[in-house]
This record gives sequence, C-alpha cells and structure tokens, in this order.
Amino acid sequence: MDAMFSYLLFLVTILSLFAGRGIADKAQAFFVFGDSYADTGNGNPYNQSVNQSWRRPYGFTWPGYPAGRFSSGKIQTDFWGDILGLPSPIAYELRRSHDCNTNANKIRQGVNFAVGGSGIFESLGFPTLAQQVEQFKGLIRESLVVFGFRKLCRSVVLISVSGNDYIAYISSRNGSTEGLIDLVEPVVNGIIDGVEELYEVGLRNFAVSNIGRFGCEPQIGKTSCSSNFDDLLALHTRLLREGVQILRSNHKHLSIIITDLVSATNYVFSNPQQFGFVDLFVPCCAQKGGTNLCAEVDQVGKPLYEVCSNVDRKFFWDFVHPTQRGWKTILSLYSNGAKVENITISFIDGAPNLIEWLHSLLIISK
Repeated sequence: MDAMFSYLLFLVTILSLFAGRGIADKAQAFFVFGDSYADTGNGNPYNQSVNQSWRRPYGFTWPGYPAGRFSSGKIQTDFWGDILGLPSPIAYELRRSHDCNTNANKIRQGVNFAVGGSGIFESLGFPTLAQQVEQFKGLIRESLVVFGFRKLCRSVVLISVSGNDYIAYISSRNGSTEGLIDLVEPVVNGIIDGVEELYEVGLRNFAVSNIGRFGCEPQIGKTSCSSNFDDLLALHTRLLREGVQILRSNHKHLSIIITDLVSATNYVFSNPQQFGFVDLFVPCCAQKGGTNLCAEVDQVGKPLYEVCSNVDRKFFWDFVHPTQRGWKTILSLYSNGAKVENITISFIDGAPNLIEWLHSLLIISK
C-alpha cells in the first residue's frame, strides 16, 4: 500500500507541475541543439533505415504515429516547452514543409536544431553541435523574422550532448575502451565552445545537459547499472562544471545551468517503486528474442519487434532512449528536486531547481 500511495502521489505531483506551472509571461523563444535526446524531427524521414524515429512503433504513446522523436512519445524538448509556456520548437529541417506565414510564426517562438546521432566530432556523420550553431546563425541572418537582442536575451537554450562521441569511439574499436578517457576534454571543450558562439550572437540563458548514464542502459539479462564507465562520467561531469564556471566568470550577463542527467537517472533507478517503474533493464520495444533493435520488419513488412503492454511503467523505450513517461519523470526531478527525509536533492547545477532558475530570470510566472 505504501508503494501504491507513493506512486499515486507522484502522479498527482506530475500533473500539477505540467498543468499549473507552464505559464509563461516573459519567455520569447526556445532554441534546442544536440542529439536524439532532444531531436523532434531533424532526421531525414525518407531514410528510415538510419532514422528509426520516423518508423513505427516510435510515437506509440503520442501522437500515435512516428513524429521524429526517439521515444514512445514526447521527449524532454516537449516538456521544456510545456514549462516555458511555448510550443515545442519546430525542427529546423521540418520548417520547409510549412507555408511562409505559418513558418514565420513557428520560427518566431524557437527552432530545434538537434539531430539524432549528433555529437562534437564530424566522424559521426551527422551535423555536429558546431554545425548546428552555424545553422542557427544562418537562420538569424536569412529569416524574415526579426530576432533582436531583447528577444534573444529573453530566450532559453537547451544543449543536449549525451555521449554519442564516446559510443562511436568504442564502436570504432570493436568495443575497446582503451584511450576513451582522453576524449572527454575535447568533447567538453566542444560543448563550452558552442555556448560561447551562441552567447556572442545574443543568447544569454542556457541549460546544458550532462551525458546519459552509461551503464544503466538495458542489456540482455542485466539486473543493475554497471560501474564500468563511472570514471568517464565523473571526469565529464567535473570538466563540464569547471567549463561552465569559467563561462560564468567571463560573461557577466550569462545565466547557465547544468541539468544532471546522470544523477537524475541514478535516483530513478535507485527508487523505481516511487515512480511506478518495473523491469528497468527491459525496454518496452525490442526485437523478438530480446535483441537491441526496435522498428525492424521483415521483407513483407511484418514487424520483427514487440511492444510491451505497460509502456507507462517502463523507463526505457528502446535500448537507449527513455519512454515519454521516463522523460516526464526526469523533467519533474529537474523542476522540483527530490526529498529524502528532510533534505531536498537538486538535479540542477547552478540553481536549486529548474523552476527556481526560470523564476530568477523572470522567464515564467509563479
């Protein structure tokens, strides 16, 4: 009964957070950069062999069909929009499919440049963070929409670089992690450089995500998070904090926080019953037999995957990406923190929590 009560209380808290606090009075626009943890449709829908987010059953929970998101439904970008009182920003590549007036209105409220598979280095084959920043600069120059200084400095930026560079490095070496730790500094430097470039254009309010919790991603027969990558996670976190602190020192009008995805995921995995999650290391969508693919079909189009019957109780949708419910939980931890006895745990570096940070910027009303 205690576990069920905690679960119901959590659901009530979530509903009140997204129903009552997403009231904006000063937010001008929302811009997003990064990878599949933030992408809402920048992958090519006509190259579905690479972009699974445009294939069924992605979008299973919402909107009921593939919507370019690597999840069962909404992802963190969408929930950020709810909190800011803004629509989820139009994907940079999808803006071309709208008529001029609609396109202008959508761009005015922000644009999402994040694309699944992206990272800091070009070797991944997707637009890097630096290239996404250049796309943003080009849009500012070419758009009929006026992005004045006041509009930009009253906007919010989300940067999600979740670790694709590290994954690509390991894959290129047949699973070996030798030398991986040497990659951390250039990856973090690339993130900091991205913030610097966007600051110079006029953006002032940044939320930079930590990387995903390597070691907690599902694997066959797994029952706990692996500690194999803890040194990598610790170094990335430390260097990112140091880099952000230098940014704060160098730029008087910069406001920047780190959303600690590592700690938030750790908290969920340490307290699954509190959030109603079951079978943490079994994704909702996987190929029949338990292999790591979702959305695969045979030669006649028959699904080779299976979708669980309890998606709202699953944290992982596939073997990498959270479900809609998983993302909603993470954003609630960012927004409110978590209470353990009489102590409130924060999952934001640079502010007590996400809501208080936005209040301090006068971005959302209380």
